[in-house]
Amino acid sequence: MILIMLLFSLIFNLPIIYPSGERAAFVGIHYIYPLIGVGLLGILTFFVGNRAIASRFLIALPCYAAILFAHFNIKLWIPHINPTNFDASYWALDQLMRPVVDACMFLRRSAFFFIPYESNFYMISYIALFYTSFLYHAIKTPEYFGRLIISALLLQVFGTLAYLVAPAVGPFIYEAGVNPMITGGQHSMLEFYRNSVATGPAFLAKHGSINFTVGLAAMPSLHSASAYLFFLFAWKHGKVLVPLYSFILAYILIMAVASRWHYIIDIPVGMTLAWASYKLADWFTPLPNTKPAIAMPTAQEPLLT
Repeated sequence: MILIMLLFSLIFNLPIIYPSGERAAFVGIHYIYPLIGVGLLGILTFFVGNRAIASRFLIALPCYAAILFAHFNIKLWIPHINPTNFDASYWALDQLMRPVVDACMFLRRSAFFFIPYESNFYMISYIALFYTSFLYHAIKTPEYFGRLIISALLLQVFGTLAYLVAPAVGPFIYEAGVNPMITGGQHSMLEFYRNSVATGPAFLAKHGSINFTVGLAAMPSLHSASAYLFFLFAWKHGKVLVPLYSFILAYILIMAVASRWHYIIDIPVGMTLAWASYKLADWFTPLPNTKPAIAMPTAQEPLLT
């Protein structure tokens, strides 16, 4: 992923951006800190003797941090790598499926009325999925823990590269979502996006550090994809988590549309990437052979004929 980022930077003459101050803290709070908590558990498991799990914890942290660094850089570069914009096409699809959009908005206002808009439950629940999944599968199903890590890393890589295939800013450019707080942030990010498109890489070099996380990319929805990925692992290897994960998954899918961060089509594409990452992780991390070995006959045990 770092190599891909460097190649994009070289080919398109794009500046590599490092987060500064507030944005570095934002990245930490929303992405790295959850895995730091998992890393602390890794240290604990190392000292109690489960070094195989501990090593996976501690290797996952820098890998995920590196992938996120490349992710946010590439997200800022999207309009300079692929200037084609598909918002109009996705918006037309949304209008064909307008009852679904309206249903998401209705459900956010009614079924989830007890969740305050200012609580940022969307991101908090997303982080909770990371904590809970990593800790549960490390402790209860350690044989599948490596698959969970690999699938999460693969999804972040595939999702970042998928941003470049058919880019879009988001449906909030056409209509406001249900959360006024989110709408204000969306328009601030849109202003940065338009300045970047109009001014070019020089604008990113000058203003990118304090706007490290404000790159806009609607297609695909990676929050929906990650929520679905963790749900898949719970469904297969942690049934006790399914009720909670079903609620969080439903909320994230509905809120992604109701907030107008995402078009309807962004959701199934993200979930498809999650499923592909889940399946590929099976191939990358085969389970150890658990079949009992066939005992060889000893001198006192004659072969049967």
